[in-house]
Amino acid sequence: MPLRTLLIDNYDSYTYNLFQLIAEVHGVIPEVIHNDQLTWAELSQVLLDGKYDNIVISPGPGTPESPQDIGVCGELLRANIQLPILGVCMGMQALAVVHGATIQHAPEPIHGRLSQIQHTGHRLFHNIPSGIDSGFAVVRYHSLAICEQSLPAHLEPIAWTCGSHQPLRQAADKAALPDSTHDSHAEAKAADQVLQGIAHTQLPYYGVQFHPESIGTAFGRQLLQNFHDITADWHGYQIPPHDVTPSKGPGATALPPSPWQHVGGSASLAVRWQKLEGSLGDAGGPEGLFMHLFGPEGAKDTFWLDSSASDRGRFSYFGGRGGPLWQRISYQLPTPSQPLEHPSISQASSHPCNTPSVDAPLKTSSKSAESQQRLTTDSDTYCSSLSVSQGQPGLVQDVPVHSLQDHRTAQQRPGTLTIEDNSRSITQQQVSIWDYLRAQLDQHRIQVDDETAQQLPFDFWGGYMGYLGYELKAECGGDNVHQAPTPDAAMFLADRFVAVDHHNNDVFLVALVQPHSETSEAAAQQWLHSTHTTIQTMLPNASLSRHRGATGFGSSSSLAGSSQTQQHMDTASDVAMSDDDWSHRDQRGSFGSLDSLLTDHSIRSAVEAKQHHLEFADKDVPPCETAQSPQGLSHPQQADTSTTHKQAVACTDAIPPFRLACSEQQYLRDVAACQQALHDGDSYEICLTTALLRTHPVDALHLYKTLRKVNPAPYAAWMSFGMDDLQICCSSPERFLKGGRGGLLEARPIKGTAPRSADPEQDRAAAMALANSEKDQAENLMIVDLLRNDLGRVCQVGSVHVPGLMEVESFATVHQLVSTIRGQRQSSVSLIDAIQAAFPGGSMTGAPKVRSMQILDDLEKEARGIYSGSMGFIGFNDTCDLNIVIRTAVVHGGVTRIGAGGAIVVQSDTHGEYEEMRLKAMALLKAVSLSEGQNPSETASRVDVGAS
Repeated sequence: MPLRTLLIDNYDSYTYNLFQLIAEVHGVIPEVIHNDQLTWAELSQVLLDGKYDNIVISPGPGTPESPQDIGVCGELLRANIQLPILGVCMGMQALAVVHGATIQHAPEPIHGRLSQIQHTGHRLFHNIPSGIDSGFAVVRYHSLAICEQSLPAHLEPIAWTCGSHQPLRQAADKAALPDSTHDSHAEAKAADQVLQGIAHTQLPYYGVQFHPESIGTAFGRQLLQNFHDITADWHGYQIPPHDVTPSKGPGATALPPSPWQHVGGSASLAVRWQKLEGSLGDAGGPEGLFMHLFGPEGAKDTFWLDSSASDRGRFSYFGGRGGPLWQRISYQLPTPSQPLEHPSISQASSHPCNTPSVDAPLKTSSKSAESQQRLTTDSDTYCSSLSVSQGQPGLVQDVPVHSLQDHRTAQQRPGTLTIEDNSRSITQQQVSIWDYLRAQLDQHRIQVDDETAQQLPFDFWGGYMGYLGYELKAECGGDNVHQAPTPDAAMFLADRFVAVDHHNNDVFLVALVQPHSETSEAAAQQWLHSTHTTIQTMLPNASLSRHRGATGFGSSSSLAGSSQTQQHMDTASDVAMSDDDWSHRDQRGSFGSLDSLLTDHSIRSAVEAKQHHLEFADKDVPPCETAQSPQGLSHPQQADTSTTHKQAVACTDAIPPFRLACSEQQYLRDVAACQQALHDGDSYEICLTTALLRTHPVDALHLYKTLRKVNPAPYAAWMSFGMDDLQICCSSPERFLKGGRGGLLEARPIKGTAPRSADPEQDRAAAMALANSEKDQAENLMIVDLLRNDLGRVCQVGSVHVPGLMEVESFATVHQLVSTIRGQRQSSVSLIDAIQAAFPGGSMTGAPKVRSMQILDDLEKEARGIYSGSMGFIGFNDTCDLNIVIRTAVVHGGVTRIGAGGAIVVQSDTHGEYEEMRLKAMALLKAVSLSEGQNPSETASRVDVGAS
């Protein structure tokens, strides 16, 4: 019979990695509660009813000496309940502290690095080797440790580290797995030993300090299998032992996509399109086409998802005010209130150890008929237990959706949603942006069929284009603390747009229609015809005759009036997780020289100039009274983008400098505060950011056109929202989340950055140094495990996997360390559920996510706004592609704002983190400099770093 597990979540960001691993091993999904979701009285009654066979206590931030950090786990462990319990990381520490041991700082904080393990041969480590070079290497995330000498007699030590810690890549290169277990206690020096495992001598209580669920831990699945077998024996269940094949990391595998169709509702929309084969270059390329169609009048209310890194990107999308369905929506959270109580950095280690309980054991009746029942409830607190064949991924179907808004988030009031339609009528609603999007995607469904999927190789067929701001974390488990000057979300409902295929040089005109409405059909055909005619006026005569017969008209059910057979495209399943939507990587991991990426001399000079230090202004420079934005762009399609930067402002020397939102010294103090939090166990990694701001007129569209040349990126974007004079110039290299055809999800976090060099040999050396950096590998691994957790909340059991781990990808100004995580979305989980479960992107928060965001709220003192959020599309055909908003300038209210920051880990150098923040802002500062006619061979901008 499948075993039923209660998984207690200590607000960690790796809990759902345990969830997935337990489900694979036990054959049934565990039921998850937060550590403060039930009182002990409520939980003890559930346990007395025999609802569970065992309990797993998750890792978490803080210290087991703090009741706020371990919640109900302390009372659970003091009650001496007669059920097998496995504590992981802080779960092990809680087990030890509750029974009388003491907690202390470890000899060295270890986060995202590997250690080899030696053990006593205890049954928890059955079929797992031991000792140096045995192959049993584990990922550790802890800065506190149990003092082994303080263990009471009834807690025995059963595992320790041996040898020194090492980065994941070094461990992977060794790849040595022995055929048998051997004892190697004598192989390690005592100084190298840190306690990693304990067992109760009288009760079935066990703890491991390392993380068996990490992608980098060997034999983690075997350890969970051993706990399963121990549980079965404790209860007297007749379950045959099951040995697991030795492996590194969880045993998840890629699953085929589900049929690409909507479930639970009929389609209300259809697609009409026209294809202009091979016409992109003749129409002036993507920039020329965008400017001609949507550039007039300052390109207000326009969007452009721009694969400006044309060697990597296949599709781009752009549009403006559209057809009858067009809307512009904006969302504002309620005015921030005080955040929910949480331990501060300084308080986290000040709680006294709880006195061990001597209460009589709490007994359960696991053999009763009642104990054989599944726990069922109408609440989202629990999930039904569904069977899955042991070791077979993806066989759990229709897993109930876990509450994506925990009980803390449920206390948040919804914000205000403002909607302007195509008739300029404005309405407002008090509703969460997530609930609104769920309802809209249920209401607007595009008919999906094989023929349309073949003819339209891109995934966006119509839907929402826009951004989700960082402060929406308040509706995703975080707190509503700071109010952004910009809307917390803004989107267009795009029912008319242009898609371009960079690989085939094709242009697609796409319109949504209500399939049974003659008026809707006529309006769509009129737009297709008029837009096609406009594009033809851009083509040279020779090209015009060549393309006149190459256009095809299509619908969601057939191609009507096509003069030639359309090229057969990949089927829906073949392209379900390609990178062809918005971005495609053709050169993953290549270390190309700058010359191959930057052909324009002035741009190359700008990149070379980044090697120099920024010029720091000692004081503000008074603004130039005669300075103006560059002229000649009232009709942007007529502008010469190669020469516009020469139209310099009236007095370049008097342009005010950008200023840091916090001073240089304050940023350095914040880095130090983050590291103190890491040493005290409050986080593993904290992504600290700041902003560079300047109040000065700027031509935002010209700035974006310059930026896409200076720093081409696969997830670049331009957006302009006319309701608030808001423009966004984004050159992001990072994908947040892609929802592909058939429910496949993909995240591509970036952690690890190194500057590029104009010298090819130095450039290659910088890339290799990044690939081998222990610090950068640790940063990346922590976020990989976090994103596995986020996808694990919404994906089928056994489907979350990592096809690309820590690969170097090279962009115009930096090398980046990139990983890829994929999973198959559960059929019962909506696309919006999946986005909300992962938002905000873990690469911009740190881990554990909730506690790290609380620390950042305290340190950063102001809202991040659009920066650190996501931009992209959410389609009515159940697809999405969203970036992480980095390398971005936001122009709003006369202020240009550039966000920048970096991940703080225990290995961070304080001044090095400050320099990395500056490096990440450099591409934007260079683009500003070029767009304003300043000399690109000199420093891009002066930055006022503040007095103290």
